[in-house]
Amino acid sequence: MIASRSIRALCAPVVILTAGACFATRGDVRVLQSDLQVVRGDLHATRGELLARDSAFARALADVAASLAVIDDTVRSMHATTMRLRGDVREDLQSIRQQLITIQERTGESSRRIQELRAQLESDAADRAAADMGARDTTKPPANARPPVAGAGNAPANPAGAVTNAPAGPGPAQLYQLGQDQFRRGSAGSARAAYTQLLTQYPTSDLAPDALYGVAETWASEGNNVSADSVYALVVERYPKSQRAPTALYKRATALRVVGQTEQARALFQQIVDKYPKSDAALLAEGFLGARRP
Repeated sequence: MIASRSIRALCAPVVILTAGACFATRGDVRVLQSDLQVVRGDLHATRGELLARDSAFARALADVAASLAVIDDTVRSMHATTMRLRGDVREDLQSIRQQLITIQERTGESSRRIQELRAQLESDAADRAAADMGARDTTKPPANARPPVAGAGNAPANPAGAVTNAPAGPGPAQLYQLGQDQFRRGSAGSARAAYTQLLTQYPTSDLAPDALYGVAETWASEGNNVSADSVYALVVERYPKSQRAPTALYKRATALRVVGQTEQARALFQQIVDKYPKSDAALLAEGFLGARRP
């Protein structure tokens, strides 16, 4: 009996300690649960903020994408418009060049007709002069006519300087027309000889620039580009104010461009535009310079 009481007395503190331990663990669990609830609340709030930020960021990205799409459409539209404008400009330039060629052909036809008329006039004048000269040489005085006596009041029949000699050869228009005819027939050498004769006999003629240009053209037709270039340059040097000067420059520039000397050709094209802005060659040169701009 006494032993059982002693055992109960010893076990009582253990039971009390065990019960206390259980009570302490339950309190800690409640505190932990409370902390977990707080953490869960914070996580939920943070998640809500992140979702809100993600939503705002997504809307911003969508706005940026929409703006980029609009810009892309605008750029494509501008590119298409630019390409159409380039095509229109090219067509316009081609049309202008074709019109210039037509005008030049018509002008050349008119010039050719004028040269033919001038050559005919020179030929008629030479024929009349030769006829007058022959008539005076072949006219004989009548058999009963007395020779004029000096001092008798009669003027000499052929006073010194009264008779004008007939031209020694064809005039400048005739020579130029001869050169043109020979050149059209494909005889570059004969044409060059006629042009050279014109330049030698009539260096101050208004046809001299045309003749010198014709000499360059004959060399070019024979494939002698070096001689042609030097004579084209001589046209510009001797007759800078003539209508042939810008055309001669254009011929030089075109020849340089064909052989790949683009920068030298560009310099000559620019010279045409600067010195002869109103010429047809300047319009053609501007077409090349514009095509070369970046």
